[in-house]
Amino acid sequence: MNRKIIGMFAAFAALVLIAAAALGGIKWYRARLRAQERAQSGIVLAFDDYSPDNWEQYFDLFDEYDVSVTFFVNAAYPTEFCVAARERGHEIGCHTISHAKLTEATEAEVYEQAIAPIEAFREAGFEFTTFAYPYGAYTEELNELLLQHYNVVRGAFKCEPHVKDYMRRGFMESMSLDNVNYESMEQYEARIMEILTVMSEAEGAVVPVYSHTIGDGAWSVSEERLVFLLEKATEMGLKFYTFQELQK
Repeated sequence: MNRKIIGMFAAFAALVLIAAAALGGIKWYRARLRAQERAQSGIVLAFDDYSPDNWEQYFDLFDEYDVSVTFFVNAAYPTEFCVAARERGHEIGCHTISHAKLTEATEAEVYEQAIAPIEAFREAGFEFTTFAYPYGAYTEELNELLLQHYNVVRGAFKCEPHVKDYMRRGFMESMSLDNVNYESMEQYEARIMEILTVMSEAEGAVVPVYSHTIGDGAWSVSEERLVFLLEKATEMGLKFYTFQELQK
């Protein structure tokens, strides 16, 4: 074998080693990114009912803070808002068709309100994987039924931080941000900072919170209060997740 051929083999071997090292580096980098993502705590922000004109006004604000929101809609099929929200990176979840209180519904009504919409949305290219109870009203039997069709079903009365893996499937509560629950901005800020501090000191933990609209009404979160949450969470290195994102 002459020197030229030997040199060609040596060069080829060197290229193989370089490529292997590069691929190994890429795999290591990706593994590290996945570990960092798993470790990053955050918030799952949701809005319930169906207020498309109000919600859409704040798409730019959510973009400014890199926030993905889960909108739980009262709808039998996807609307223009659903399409627009998904295009902006948000999740659409089910909140029944007409805000029905399922604890007072018949079996047929539960199916019509909470299960039938899954197929209607799927036919339009939407996958419903998360359900929120209107009024936060549920029973263990309803949980058992709905979890045959959804990955996650959500209540509405408690602040419950969870590790991310728990958020993939099951029932969970959520804390309200509605103005009616806080006597003053100071009380709201203190509560939010308490929660965010716990989350920032945890590893891979998330807490679900929700409101209905953005404004000064009792069942809304004021823009000032919402911005406070977004700013402080961002400053503390917390990420905003959708429910669906955590189910992957």
